[in-house]
Amino acid sequence: MPKRKTFTGGCLCGNITFRVEGPPVWPHYCSCSMCQKWSGAPAMGWVDFPLAGLAWTRGTPKLVRTPQKSQRGFCPDCGSGLFAQDDGSDTICLTIGVIDQKNSLVPESHSYRGKAPKWLCLAVPEPKSDA
Repeated sequence: MPKRKTFTGGCLCGNITFRVEGPPVWPHYCSCSMCQKWSGAPAMGWVDFPLAGLAWTRGTPKLVRTPQKSQRGFCPDCGSGLFAQDDGSDTICLTIGVIDQKNSLVPESHSYRGKAPKWLCLAVPEPKSDA
């Protein structure tokens, strides 16, 4: 995991920007149906940070509730997906694509890999077998 403790980022149009401090945890891809529908992509890249380390430096994301006791935040102007947060959590899961220093956040796993299209090829470790 990167030694960098401060990351910056923002949406496509630049109306929402942020700074987040703290260790990045569990960079990963997800191909659950919610991530696919929200992003319009076969997989979404995510990374967790401590919620207390997040500061919105420009603008305020709009929130949408999801059926899984969580919310997702996006730019109300350009629609860029920015984060997901489970109710009551002290972490926030930012989309890797909106982080300026994304090259230092290498996904370690792929959640819901079986729901991804068969043609999708992502560089992540294979899941550990119980055998």
